[in-house]
Amino acid sequence: MSAARWLAAALIAALPVAAQETRTINPIARPQARAVLPNGAVPVTPPRPVPREKVEAAIATVARAWTDKSLDGLLAKDYQERDRLADALQTKAPRDASLRILGIQGWQVLEQYRLAGAVVSKLAVTVRTQVEFNDPRLGFQARDGTNEYVITLTDEAGR
Repeated sequence: MSAARWLAAALIAALPVAAQETRTINPIARPQARAVLPNGAVPVTPPRPVPREKVEAAIATVARAWTDKSLDGLLAKDYQERDRLADALQTKAPRDASLRILGIQGWQVLEQYRLAGAVVSKLAVTVRTQVEFNDPRLGFQARDGTNEYVITLTDEAGR
């Protein structure tokens, strides 16, 4: 191979190769997912705001149940990790551990409907918490965390 051909081949090989293609993304058409409501339930649209006092009271109830190791009574029947959570609370959390609420950062209504004269609201609540306990070696311990709780509140008055 002559020097000129060799140089031409080397230059062609050194050039960046841009092999691109453009594709458009066509989403698959599907109907909007609808919430599965209990029989006889009528959705509330737009959702009504839930008073802060009710959210605070519900979260305080959860904290007391966590501290008393009696969360099982508050969990929904279809809660997927019910047994695992109860077991972890009994075996992994220190016996004297308590859950303290530092603050509620906010909440959002996920689902709301009327059923038998009551308004049922499913909420996502972001809560700053602190687990407090005494460690035999280290003394008092406090562990902060931010958690999201999904709670269901029922307003019997339907207001």
